Amino acid sequence: MTVQRIVSRGIDDAASAVRRSDAPLWLVLMAKLGYASRGIVYLVIGALALFRAAGWGGDTANTRAALRHVLGATGGTALLWVLTAGLGGYALWRLCQSLLDADDKGDGPRALAARAGLFISACTHGGLGVYAGYLATHAFASDSGQDGPSVRSLSAMVLGWPGGSWLVAGAGVCVVIVGTTHFVRSFGIRFADPLVLSRRTLTLLAPICKFGLVARGLALVFIGALAIHAGLTQQPDEAGGLREVLQGIAAQPFGAWLLGAMGSGLMAFGLYSLIESAFREIDGPGDG
Repeated sequence: MTVQRIVSRGIDDAASAVRRSDAPLWLVLMAKLGYASRGIVYLVIGALALFRAAGWGGDTANTRAALRHVLGATGGTALLWVLTAGLGGYALWRLCQSLLDADDKGDGPRALAARAGLFISACTHGGLGVYAGYLATHAFASDSGQDGPSVRSLSAMVLGWPGGSWLVAGAGVCVVIVGTTHFVRSFGIRFADPLVLSRRTLTLLAPICKFGLVARGLALVFIGALAIHAGLTQQPDEAGGLREVLQGIAAQPFGAWLLGAMGSGLMAFGLYSLIESAFREIDGPGDG
């Protein structure tokens, strides 16, 4: 198949995904912009980790640090405004998935845990969208490099609440379940269930999607395990986000190779998010 035919088939599949979506058009567009925005963030995170592993001056970044790198690029402020809208749209879509069960997961224990993970995703990506808007608004401010509340500071705050240790540990369990779900979706072609793709296009894109899902799933399992440990031991310093996970990987024997593999995987997840943006069918709440 020629490149021209691949592109033509891809355009047809993307248009078909929009036509087959049952959600209102505004929600479809917001969700798709959201997946694309998530993809850009993970492409930056993965590239920075890969550059560091190769000794090219990269860094172990989290999502907020990735946005600051976007700000430093040519046209970064304009792109940040797009990401602000996109991440807000993604948070809205995650709320539809979690609270209104747009994916028809049901009300079983495993389904409720997965939907709780989606709700956490809505909150984190909504906060990330607010941070992107802050950076865009304060593009020339001296404090634009601040990272905002860290996972550890938020854990410390929640641990101070009544039952806070169980809340932190419970959030960690939800994150581990979401990470495990990534692994499960990488088996066979289950990841492609919500995607509108021709068989040949799916064959071309499947390795990228599987690699990306495994890499992010592994990162989420690590993040969730850290939260569980922090909650059970009531030590907020034991918690950590993506930056801490990448730093921990880099500190292991053969850390550069491991970090390079994880960076490549996170870039693959970024590409997978862009694939979702183009080809995912968006079902409205209650359509099942």
